[in-house]
Amino acid sequence: MAVFTWDPKLYDIGVEAMNAQHRGLIDLMNKIDERNRANAGKAELLNLIGQLAELTTRHFTAEEAHMEQIKFADLKSHKMIHTRLLRDFTGHVEKFKTGDGRLGAEFFNFLSLWLRAHIQHLDMQYGKLTVGVKAMA
Repeated sequence: MAVFTWDPKLYDIGVEAMNAQHRGLIDLMNKIDERNRANAGKAELLNLIGQLAELTTRHFTAEEAHMEQIKFADLKSHKMIHTRLLRDFTGHVEKFKTGDGRLGAEFFNFLSLWLRAHIQHLDMQYGKLTVGVKAMA
């Protein structure tokens, strides 16, 4: 069972570049879950988690640049949320590093909730604005 399944009816924000990045994050989250369930070693899981951290950071940077480009009014708040999410993610990673080499439900629940809430409630806001900007062009 996947941690997260892409459903365009729920998660398509109308900005294909961001949708593609969201799908990439989902694919990597699901791969981490799959490898964890297969009892992959701690080093392999840390490598995958590192890839997720890197991909997430790149995504947040691209998303913030897009929001600047469309003059998204709530950019400052969105950046603060990104910072908090990365801090919380880092906390989960540190807990894993000192643990037994297994990723628990708490980690995957965090990832799932983070992505669902972030896409459906926050990213949809700039997605709607982007569609409006394109329609005016």
